[in-house]
Amino acid sequence: MIYMVDHVYTDPATEPAWHEWYAGYLRKLISVPGIHTAQRFKAVGCTPSRYLAMYSIESEAVYTSEGYKNIGGGGSQSARFHPAYQLWTRNLFDGASRAPAVRDGQRVLAFDREQRGARGELGPLESRVLWLRAVGLHMTTKFRALVVIDAGAGEAEPAPSIAGSCIYEPFTPVLERRKQA
Repeated sequence: MIYMVDHVYTDPATEPAWHEWYAGYLRKLISVPGIHTAQRFKAVGCTPSRYLAMYSIESEAVYTSEGYKNIGGGGSQSARFHPAYQLWTRNLFDGASRAPAVRDGQRVLAFDREQRGARGELGPLESRVLWLRAVGLHMTTKFRALVVIDAGAGEAEPAPSIAGSCIYEPFTPVLERRKQA
């Protein structure tokens, strides 16, 4: 399953402190049994700043686990930043066991739909689309599509013009939970 958090952050004065807090929080989250990976992204060319966090999780039971509760999961730890959130949505998706790892030189195209898109909407990228179905938390969409694209200078794939889409670049590397020996 994939857990995603969407943020639009509107206070440039507190944004650096929010990023510092979030970096530490990501490390706490991947220490929780059942959370396998975490990565944050920043939307390209959006003002105010728009961010996406993507996590690979075992199941929605992670949110009621002692490990999650013990780190203050669920937004209580970020309360001091909430006044700057113009948007804060949390969705749980099925359709993949792991979130795609987006590396340096890559971006992720994301868009929401009420139903899976019609063939041809993504042109040559169609074969690489990952369709996810919302199954929990805020349920702000029925389906979300993700496509990892190259962003290298001179070799960047053209991102299709899709209504309501955002292109995100990695803001952090992929953090992975260490396997227990």
